[in-house]
Order: sequence, then C-alpha cells, then structure tokens
Amino acid sequence: MSIRQPKPRQIRLPFNVPKPSKGGVVPARVCGICRAADSRYTCPRCNVPYCSLACFRDPAHAQCSEPFYRDTVKAAIAEDPGAQAEERRAMLDMLRRFEESAAEGEDVLASLEVEDEDEDDLVAALEGVDLGELSVRCADADTVDSNELLRRLPQAHRNAFLEALRHPEGAAARALLESAVEAGEVEGKGGEEGDEERQAPSVLPWWEAGPGVDQCAAEPPEIPSDVVGIISPLPGVGTKLVYNIVALCMAYVHTLLSFRLPSLAPEYLEGEVESVRAELARLLPFLAERSTVRYDNARAAWGAVWEAMGEGEVCTLAFLLDTTATLLHPPITTDPPRAARVLADCWRTSRGGVARKLAFYAAASRQLGRGEWLHIEAEVRAEAARLRAEMPDDEETPTASTRLE
Repeated sequence: MSIRQPKPRQIRLPFNVPKPSKGGVVPARVCGICRAADSRYTCPRCNVPYCSLACFRDPAHAQCSEPFYRDTVKAAIAEDPGAQAEERRAMLDMLRRFEESAAEGEDVLASLEVEDEDEDDLVAALEGVDLGELSVRCADADTVDSNELLRRLPQAHRNAFLEALRHPEGAAARALLESAVEAGEVEGKGGEEGDEERQAPSVLPWWEAGPGVDQCAAEPPEIPSDVVGIISPLPGVGTKLVYNIVALCMAYVHTLLSFRLPSLAPEYLEGEVESVRAELARLLPFLAERSTVRYDNARAAWGAVWEAMGEGEVCTLAFLLDTTATLLHPPITTDPPRAARVLADCWRTSRGGVARKLAFYAAASRQLGRGEWLHIEAEVRAEAARLRAEMPDDEETPTASTRLE
C-alpha cells in the first residue's frame, strides 16, 4: 500500500525566479529583484537571487523579508533563557512594530536600522565608562531600593559584598563595617550626635553565678509544665538529640555575647527580639519546623555553628566551647541542668514551630541522666583543650566578662 505525499505548497512571487541550468558552466546570475546587478546571495525562503540588503528589503520581497525578521526575533526570545525582562519587552515591541507596519504598508526596517546606528554610537561613546557605578552615583540613595542598588553593582563588587554577608566576622565584613563607621553610616556607631554604641550590661550572664559573684542576671525560668508535660518523646530520642542541644548552647552563648545580653529576659532585649530570633535561626537551621538535621557528635555540632558564624579566631572558638561545656554540666541537686535553662530562655523569645520544637527538645532532654550529661560535657571540653593546645602561646582565651565589655 502506497502513501500519497501531499504536494509542496506553491508560493506565488511577484517576480520570476530563474531556474538552475543543467550542467556546463554556471552563468552569472542577475539579481531577481532589481534586474540590474549580479546576484551575490540567495533568499533561503523563496530561492530568489539578490544582490544587496536593499533588494532583500524591497517591498516586492516583503513576503520573505518581514517573516524572516519576525522569526529571528521569536527565536532570540525563545533561545535566550538569560535575557532580562526588559530585553524581552524590547524584542516583543520590535516584533509588534513589524506586524503593525506590515498592516499599514510602512517600511520600518529602515527606521530600525537608523535606531541601531544611533545605539552603536551611544555604546561607542560610553565605552570604558562604569555604568553600574555611574547609575549608583546618580541615583538618590534615599529613594532607590537596596535590591536595585545591589543589582547595579559590578559583578566583582557584588560578589565581594555577598561574600562579606556570608562571613560576617571575616576580614572583608570588618573592613566594610569600619568604612561605614568612619563615614557615619552605621546607626549607633558614630556619625550623628546622640548615636551611642550598645552598652555592656551591668550584670554578668546568668551562668556565671556562684560563690563570691553577686551581679549576675537571674536564671531563665523553666518552660511551663503545661507545655512540656503534654509532650511524650519516644524512648531514646533524648540521646539522639543531645548533640543538637550542644549546638544550641554554643549558638546561644555566641548570640548573647554578640548582642551584649546577660540573658534573653525582656528587660535586656530592648527591641532586639526580632534580631535575636533571626540570629538564632541563622545559626541553628535545624530549628526550622520541618528540618530533620541531627548531629552525631560534638565536632559536627560545633562545626556547623562555627561555620554559620563565619568562623574567626581559634581562641574565640575555644572560649565558646568552654562556656558550652559549662552549660552542659549537670547539677548534683534535683534542679534541671543548665542546658534546660538555655532551651527555656530561647523558648520565651520564640514563636510558632520554633517554640514547639524547643519545647520538644526540653521534654526529650529529661530522658538523659547525669552520667550522660557528664559524658557530653567531657567530650566538648576535650575539643576545647585540643584547640587551646594548637593556639600560639601569645594568644589568650577570653572570658565572658571580657567578651561583654
């Protein structure tokens, strides 16, 4: 059974297309549009030979030239996923003008060519000019959105700025902060009169309380029993989550010292609640409602927090680990371990799923006996001792009081 193929579609042209000769020397072909010059090109749509762009754009050849430009624009839009929205709009606008001109009988190809020449002149005039820097300098800083300013930055400057954000304690971030302070652009650190740096608290952190120490913040109250009492973790959950609690204690110490707070009691926060929540969420991504991240050892726990902090000096890390071990030390009495106080202090500043997860951690931590807490404390102190052994002799480990000053 034979299948009939459809006949090729016949296109009527307003001029004659010369047929190719059969063998022999191929004669020079005359332009099929102007009939005056030798042809140098062949139209890919209708096979007519033509001599120049002017003949290709001739109204007699519009049935090929205009679809060619239209298809080119469509292909450019479809094949360039990186084209900006503004570029796409410009291409679509050019396509719309082609279609309108075809309907009205106007020749916009010539006008577009003039526009392209003007654009080339503008590019040549601006060659060597940093347009990103120029637009930032000319824009009103009070009215331009910060995302727009970031977009206008040169790629190298943008990468440096984002790198400083990822590592807030690195050298690049410190250099940016120092330059902003000198320019008076950081609120509370110079510039206008009346701006003052956040003052150190008048009391020490609550975990520093002990014989001979009077001025310490009060211990955070426990999470209410009606919140923790209704939570029943499966047996063994506390052991599985204990290293997450190690990470939480380390992030808690770093946050308090960064904000110069002796605890997260409302009287010390003074409008810093949202900032503290954001910092804890940044350092402890496993507190997100659906996160299932779990650390298997002390090094994995403190390493994750240290990386989120942007790292820093070894003496700072050793100090944070020593303080974390202090918070993990279980009391001999029936009082809850200090780690439970840390969970409670974070709980009273949290909301929603984060607060529920902290309450669950508090309930799970009750499964751990004193011996298990002592084992975890010893593991963290061993990490701190190892780091101190690697420190230069002239590098001194800070204390909580010096960090708050």
